[in-house]
Amino acid sequence: MLIRLEANRPEFKPIDFKPGFNAIVADRDAEATEQDSRNARGKSTILKFINWVLAGNRPASLVPLAEDGWSISLTLEMFGGRVKATRDLRGGSRLQIVADEASSAALWPYLREGTISLEDWKEVLGLALFRLEPELETTGGLSVRTLLSYVVRTDTPNDPLRTFSQQSATSSRMHVSFLMGLDWRPVRELARIKTGLDQLSAISAATRDGLITSLRPESELLLERASLRGEADEGHTRIGGFSVLEDPQGLVERANTLTREISSLRDEAVTDHQMKDLYDSSLADDGTEEIDSGTVVATLFEVSGLILADGFKRRMDEVEAFHSSLLSNRRAFLAAEIGEIDERSAERNVRLLLLSQRRESAMQALRAGGALEELLAMQSELADIESRVAAVDEQIEQARELESKRDELKLEKAQERAAAGEVLSKSRSKLDDIGERFGSKMKRLYGKDAVLTVAVDDGGFKFGLKVTGAGSTGVNRATMFCFDLTMLEEGIQTAHHPDFLIHDSTVFDGVDPRQRAGTLHFAQEMVEATRGQYICTINSNDIPDDVRHEAWFSSGIVRTVLDTEPHGAIGVSF
Repeated sequence: MLIRLEANRPEFKPIDFKPGFNAIVADRDAEATEQDSRNARGKSTILKFINWVLAGNRPASLVPLAEDGWSISLTLEMFGGRVKATRDLRGGSRLQIVADEASSAALWPYLREGTISLEDWKEVLGLALFRLEPELETTGGLSVRTLLSYVVRTDTPNDPLRTFSQQSATSSRMHVSFLMGLDWRPVRELARIKTGLDQLSAISAATRDGLITSLRPESELLLERASLRGEADEGHTRIGGFSVLEDPQGLVERANTLTREISSLRDEAVTDHQMKDLYDSSLADDGTEEIDSGTVVATLFEVSGLILADGFKRRMDEVEAFHSSLLSNRRAFLAAEIGEIDERSAERNVRLLLLSQRRESAMQALRAGGALEELLAMQSELADIESRVAAVDEQIEQARELESKRDELKLEKAQERAAAGEVLSKSRSKLDDIGERFGSKMKRLYGKDAVLTVAVDDGGFKFGLKVTGAGSTGVNRATMFCFDLTMLEEGIQTAHHPDFLIHDSTVFDGVDPRQRAGTLHFAQEMVEATRGQYICTINSNDIPDDVRHEAWFSSGIVRTVLDTEPHGAIGVSF
């Protein structure tokens, strides 16, 4: 509960709050002229002062006061006692704390020479006002400042479940869950999972569009890896059989010389083969001629019938003997020549075999080896191929990790959603009761049916406020008013809400006088029944006549700012 708001400047009149209903009213002076206005009288600035001490950010409108050295002090009930916190508008990273005996024990661990850091002050506010354990207020989790924005309403978005129009759905769901006493962590976890899945989908889309070249479909990567490994295996084989030649050019010349020698020997072989065929043919002709000559001579003598003398016959025998000798010598010559050819062929064949073996050895060396530079080039090429294989392997691993992460997140999503469903099922009775209380308030104010719904979707708990005929500004403002009062009522019971609620005058914008009277009556009845505190700012012309003269309203006015009052509620123009 708030007790007192003050500043270090006499221009500002302190405001003492009381339990129950409190109003800061901008009123019209009886002597006011048409130029005097109840607007811009500093009502909203008072709420900004309260927010500032409650660890809020400094709005730009307060910069001039900061430059003038203003400090704002707020006294409030905490830990069963009273605490006065003072925060300079310039800087404000530490607050001065004055605590009574009842609350000093709880604050002592955080204090240093009577001051507390802003972060520690937020932790203290979370503990004192919301029973929010420090470990629960984490990055991406609950924020005591966001919770306080549901308590000190300076903005009035169309959706009462938000504290400002741009608040994320996840933030709204987490903090409303906490205010309703639900476990808000499934909302945070499902939001984390959704972010992860969205990132994976974005990566996949960028990969398909070629924006991320390091990630490709696994099938495509596997095909490339198979091709590269084939090239690598071939490179290993070539290098494994490679020998470095000191003089590769000399080896080429040697192979060429051997080739020329082999060619020459083969030419000789062809010549010898032709000669041998000729000699063989001549031998065959010599044998036939010997037989035929004797037969021819004998036949001629017989046919002629001549009788030769004995001397002539002897002469013929000698001629025949000479002729036989001549044929015999010729056959011997041809046989000798053929023998020499066969001998040369045998020697040549041996020589050809040796030369062929030497040339083949040289050619194998040339095929398997080369200069050192060639080996280094082959090794460099193989290293490049293997590095590409390693890169593709890494990409395959990344693709598999992404798919595995996607499956993991989908499983986590199903588990968290199931957990949220169990929480909702166990809390259904309490939530139905909260919804009925909200609906009864709207029915009383506007005579309209209204429901507060809670369901589970992929984002966790999904809240909805449904009102018949909703859409007008007045109905939206009344919906927020009833929702905030319901949260105050519920929070006081569960200790998940402080025992005060603050509304700026904008909450009453667009609300017709009858419903405005109903909202003010509601607030007074609620805080009286719950022993809580309600604070509002309002212009006197927005106060319904049947409320203005009520004793509870008149006694609840804690500050009246006249339209003729110099510099308004703050006491200075800025």
